[in-house]
Amino acid sequence: MEQMVYIVSVVFTCLALLIIPVIIITRRLSVHLSFKNILRFIKLVASQLDDEEENNEKSGTIGEEDKRRRLPKHVAIILDGNRRWAEKRGLGTSEGHQAGARRLIENAKDCFAMGINTVSLFAFSTENWARPEDEVNGLMALFEKHLRSEMAFFRSDKIKISVIGNRTKISQSLLGLITEAEEATKNYEEKHLIIAIDYSGRFDILQACKSLAEKAKNGLIHVEDIDEDVMEKELMTNCSEFPNPDLLIRTSGEQRISNFFLWQSAYTELYFPNVLWPDFGEAEYLEALTCDEGTYVAGEEETPKGLLREQMPRHVAVIMDGNRRWAERAGLLTSQGHEAGAERLIEFAELCFKLGIETVSAFAFSTENWGRHKIEVKCLMSLFQRYLKSKIQFFQSEQIRVSVIGNLEKIPESLLGTIKETEEATKRHKKKHLILAIDYSGRFDILHACKSIVKKSQQGLIREEDVDQTLFERELLTKCTEFPSPDLLIRTSGEQRISNFLLWQLAYTELFFSPVLWPDFDKDMVIEALVSYQSRERRFGCRI
Repeated sequence: MEQMVYIVSVVFTCLALLIIPVIIITRRLSVHLSFKNILRFIKLVASQLDDEEENNEKSGTIGEEDKRRRLPKHVAIILDGNRRWAEKRGLGTSEGHQAGARRLIENAKDCFAMGINTVSLFAFSTENWARPEDEVNGLMALFEKHLRSEMAFFRSDKIKISVIGNRTKISQSLLGLITEAEEATKNYEEKHLIIAIDYSGRFDILQACKSLAEKAKNGLIHVEDIDEDVMEKELMTNCSEFPNPDLLIRTSGEQRISNFFLWQSAYTELYFPNVLWPDFGEAEYLEALTCDEGTYVAGEEETPKGLLREQMPRHVAVIMDGNRRWAERAGLLTSQGHEAGAERLIEFAELCFKLGIETVSAFAFSTENWGRHKIEVKCLMSLFQRYLKSKIQFFQSEQIRVSVIGNLEKIPESLLGTIKETEEATKRHKKKHLILAIDYSGRFDILHACKSIVKKSQQGLIREEDVDQTLFERELLTKCTEFPSPDLLIRTSGEQRISNFLLWQLAYTELFFSPVLWPDFDKDMVIEALVSYQSRERRFGCRI
């Protein structure tokens, strides 16, 4: 009997030690106390403890995989679904935006309470000016109302406010409130709320490029000194200690980043829940922070099988991920995994071209891949050379143009020779274009374009005021193709980020993430990705 009492007392003590802290924290975060949320909390804490243990065991730079499970320092959010939320309830558009504004304030508070340092909100894109005038005016009035009403809270809770964007079209009354809020909160450090109004990721890059051109002309910097650090100091997120988001959430089920934080999202984890923004509450945040590998993108509703040729994407880009894991699971060498991946690429490109897709871009070797083991790198370079050489006749017979983009400075001379030979032999083909990205980095591509523009500005060939999207795109490495911006990006193996690939070019690209490893990404998987693409409404930041 005494033994039974002892066991029962131990069990109740353990439950109390577990549940009491959960009750305290859920009340602090205003999260409903439910079994599901308790499990999410335990999962989040366990993940953080695991990471702390790993970090104690390891030294040196933390890689992408280590960062992936940690509590993010910076969360960016694309607030999508206000209008659809209102329509479902028979309400006016303005009521949907009001509900979204209330959710914005509540969710920012919850993020800071969880320990997240920086929250960035895509509140109004440059493209949103094309919406009906009464809706735009209503949104601007809403921004004024909430900045004014929440000013006391920002001060009492020591939240730094920054508003980024163009500002030239914003009314004087709203500009005055923005200036007041930024000035009143500029000395706060632990919590930072960044609101993007009239913001565009491409505009952000262009204004940084123009600033660098002006500084170079005035002798303040040298063109050769322009690198990632210099570029980031010119971007609008230079206001933040953590300029690059760890996690980007887009609500409402849309799967694209819509010209938000292009440079900044190079290595950002992406999460696309089907929940409309006004319904995205505390439980949904916990889900976003605790989701498992391979489940960051919420499942789409079933779509009818079959494809419409007239709705086929013109340009499909692919991040071919999973060769090494595929080989490991099959008990094969890493080199055999890459061989299988190369075979799959040729099959993938052939299928795409047969379906009427005109351009296929493949991320074959990133600039970061030089950090892999020397033997694996050497093996990959040999594989590229062998495949290009062996497929020249195939490319010619199938009338496929081949272009290789990237830095190429570290590429072996023998491979460079084969690249030039392949490009020269296929340059006249126009209907099918295969672009291989080798030693490629989206940030390098942007810097390369920026340096070229700065140099031309110094030489008097262009003026800073002439630098626009069209001019900038002519300097990017994808100028080789008729369709420089992909309509669809596919990434295999379950990873959910774009890993510094085609940053500028992916502003409005539809994203498709598959858990399938690249060598297993067969015809059925390609069709699944294309059916998903054709089921989406592409708006390019505007309401159609």
